[in-house]
Amino acid sequence: MKNFGNLLLACVAALLGACAGESAGKCDVVVRIDADSVVNRGYIGNGVQWDPYALDYGKGRVEISDADWEKLYDRLDFMRPAFIRVMTNTTSVVRDGRLDPGRGFEHLAHILDYCRSRGVTVMFGDWGGSLMDARAGTVNYPLLDHAAAYVAWLVGEKGYDCIRYYNLVNEPNGFWSAADGDFDLWAKAVGYFRGRLDAEGLDGKVELVGPDAAIWGPEEAWWVSRSRDELGGCIGLYDIHTYPSKCTVNSGEYARILQAYRKEVPAGRKIVMGEIGFKFVEPADSLLQAENLRRAAAHPNASTDDSQMFVYDWMYGTDMADALFQTVEAGYSGCIAWMLDDAMHCKEAPDKLKIWGFWNIFGDEIFGAGEECVRPWYYAWSLLCRTLRPGSDFCAVDVRGAAGVRAVAAVKDGQRTVAVVNVSREPRHVRIESSGWGRLEGVVRYRYGEGLMRTEGDHVLLPDAADLKIDLATGAEYELPGESMILLTEQNN
Repeated sequence: MKNFGNLLLACVAALLGACAGESAGKCDVVVRIDADSVVNRGYIGNGVQWDPYALDYGKGRVEISDADWEKLYDRLDFMRPAFIRVMTNTTSVVRDGRLDPGRGFEHLAHILDYCRSRGVTVMFGDWGGSLMDARAGTVNYPLLDHAAAYVAWLVGEKGYDCIRYYNLVNEPNGFWSAADGDFDLWAKAVGYFRGRLDAEGLDGKVELVGPDAAIWGPEEAWWVSRSRDELGGCIGLYDIHTYPSKCTVNSGEYARILQAYRKEVPAGRKIVMGEIGFKFVEPADSLLQAENLRRAAAHPNASTDDSQMFVYDWMYGTDMADALFQTVEAGYSGCIAWMLDDAMHCKEAPDKLKIWGFWNIFGDEIFGAGEECVRPWYYAWSLLCRTLRPGSDFCAVDVRGAAGVRAVAAVKDGQRTVAVVNVSREPRHVRIESSGWGRLEGVVRYRYGEGLMRTEGDHVLLPDAADLKIDLATGAEYELPGESMILLTEQNN
């Protein structure tokens, strides 16, 4: 019986934890952390897009109940987003040519109250509708005046000093945008709007974000360089949006694309990922796209034009982790996932939702109870929001061996975190080592992946081990099943 017990313990260690060296030299992948090489300093943080909800899904207006607001808050409290993007339309608060800032405010207030009470940095903004007329080549200056007065009202009168950044016009380089790809028109609006913010007393309080371009390759980096050269001090924080194909990210090509934009950012400024999600746009991902379209067509409430139906799959969580790790490696200072909740946006009809979220808060009431449950990728993204905190510095990480493994290593207030993701479908035996980090103390270990997690209640992911001592000077080895992630952190809060 004693021998059987020892055998059982050995098997558990091999499956779930660090090997004690008996498998040394048999690793598929070696992850080396260079504690002396910091590749990214002063991180702003990770988070999610949280916009005001549609609320009318074809059968009249509905409201989010107090219980559902509490559920949203509880789930976000576990995630601990540090950076949230909130987009509105200024036209919704203008009536008969006058600003009516209180119109619909009770709904927006729930979002901004959360951010203010939790110390979340907010990127606020206007989608761009009616701010300009690309065909006529004109800017709607009175509406820009209202937009500036509105954010001044939110920051000044209502006290939402969590609004640190303003995003004027979503994805201006796109044909779908109000700017219709006209840089000069967009820049004219940005320059004017910066002046209006200053006139409203927001100089030094609210910075403009730009260019907010949606990109799939390196060829539109000129949007960053022209913003730098022609808008000067108007842009306080640079950003782009990406919806890469799975093959682009998993191959590592994604980081090289991102670097083309990062290198155009002027010294002393930062760049963030203002939206990130996956679209299967490359021929290599054509089967995934076909399946995505099949699922959307079969779903009674999915937009077939703009849904990512793999948010129901474990794979989406590991792919988003892979994209985030490369974003950090490329020198970006934050990452905002698209998006929090399906119920925020619709497309072809009021009941055809953009399914991209962690859940649908109206699942129980309208769209089916299962839709209100958290989806797997919520847990992966929550881990990366909770532990890659504002102010983190990231160390260089070298990953050698079998394909499909990526890693990130961060230090915040002396507490160290390392996460390793395996996006392949095959298991990987991974060795993590760092002579500079040496011995980690009080480590909490989390795992993400199908059949690997310990959860509690509606949304809480529990560690699978705690208070560990891990000597990275000698190395620690772990089994990573296909499409899974392991995260080790000295943070215990």
